[in-house]
Amino acid sequence: MKIKNLISLILVLTMAAGLCAGCGGDSPSSENAGKTTDSADAETPEETPEGIADKTVYSASYLPDANYGGYEFRMVSVTGYENPILFANVEEETGDTVADAIYKRNRIIEERYGIQFKQTGVAAWDNLTPIFQKSTKADTDDFDLCMMISRDAWAMALTGAVVPVNKLQYLDITQPWYAHDVNSHITINNKLYFAYSDECLHMFASALCIMFNKKLVEDFALDNMYRLVNDGKWTIDKFFELSKTVVADLDGDGAMTATDRYGILSQIDMFYPCFWVSGGIKTVSKDGDDLLVFTGDSEKLYNILEKVYQNVFGGDKIYFDSFIDHAWADESRAFTRKQFEDNLGLFLVAPVDNVPALRAMETDFGIIPFPKYDEAQEKYYSRVVDGWIYCVPSYAPNLQRTSVIMEALAVESKNITVPAYMDTALRTKYARDDDSQDMLDLIHANRTMDLGDTFYMDPVRNIYIDVFRAKKDNFASAVEKKTTSVDKQLQKANDAALSLD
Repeated sequence: MKIKNLISLILVLTMAAGLCAGCGGDSPSSENAGKTTDSADAETPEETPEGIADKTVYSASYLPDANYGGYEFRMVSVTGYENPILFANVEEETGDTVADAIYKRNRIIEERYGIQFKQTGVAAWDNLTPIFQKSTKADTDDFDLCMMISRDAWAMALTGAVVPVNKLQYLDITQPWYAHDVNSHITINNKLYFAYSDECLHMFASALCIMFNKKLVEDFALDNMYRLVNDGKWTIDKFFELSKTVVADLDGDGAMTATDRYGILSQIDMFYPCFWVSGGIKTVSKDGDDLLVFTGDSEKLYNILEKVYQNVFGGDKIYFDSFIDHAWADESRAFTRKQFEDNLGLFLVAPVDNVPALRAMETDFGIIPFPKYDEAQEKYYSRVVDGWIYCVPSYAPNLQRTSVIMEALAVESKNITVPAYMDTALRTKYARDDDSQDMLDLIHANRTMDLGDTFYMDPVRNIYIDVFRAKKDNFASAVEKKTTSVDKQLQKANDAALSLD
């Protein structure tokens, strides 16, 4: 079946669902904010579209049958990086898999609701918050949605500049196109100010994974990585055990440098926090009133940090950190990828969006999630380091319309853009075996976030990062020195959230 027919099929199904919802007049309750059930209104086509075998076509039957008379739906996003996962709109098909999927998704929604998407693009992420802040302060109705980096979106929400999810009538965050675990952690005072859905490809792209070099696995007769994951035996201890087997001073100069072979390649900010987040630890949690509390001093956390310290600094140099061992610069991430391409590392710890950057690698590689704390841990957790999210400005004149378009973007992203990103861009072109495909599904399904690692990375995450940078293991004393200042910052956030009632 051609892609044109696929679009028509999805359009017919979703329009029919909208007509049914219009007859009933029901809409999702605000009580759905924060719930994490897996209910869905889904329909499966009689004929499976070409290239999307065994895929369910999802529809939100509660969305109304509405026509907005050609309304220009305005979205501010980042286009300066030329990365389509950050684009709000694409005006024509170009042959790029993800960009063309965004084009198709948007045309379906435009036709269904009688709107036109208008994208205002900026050069970089740090241009976004000033635009949002200036517009909301002046109440000038400049846009319907504005993208922001997650920590800035959180800060703006606590000023009252962001409309909370419970006021967006047609957002049903219990649906499977939402990131349930992440959304459950980013509430405050029982309010959710923005909700991550499959519309936000950037949040999946920012999930940490491990890429492993299949040649080195074969050369050293190492364990089957996929079997370790599937059997629940992929743990921190196993990760370090395997990492130590391949280390070699290849040039024989007696020093481990960038041209030698390591067990692990990464950067300090990408690497160390993965251990506690993937171990189920939250350095910032919630009390019984859903207010922030610092929990970065637990015994389990200290055990994890000590284990990592001993393995990284207590013997052979198994870990090359391109920020520390090379240069603290953005190009250092590309430097690490080049080492991996040159077979100088068994494991590369990096976000999912690094997978396409390895498309020229001659040696086959696989993809697996970050390891569990131990075998008793029930599931794998995939740390999300960011997720540039669209926020609704406080002056928004028509919240019903905004919520309808946001929900339509979410469900059609699950139908169209996520399959394009995962199935075609990542799987078919870059991830080179069926097992890696399954691992990507696992990573996508198990995304999680620690507020101390994301929204409060400076006062919280950097406590532990700075200790590792100094090559010390005085984690408890470092935390003790910072606890009072962290508590003050979290209390400030709590006070702000309470004042918004």
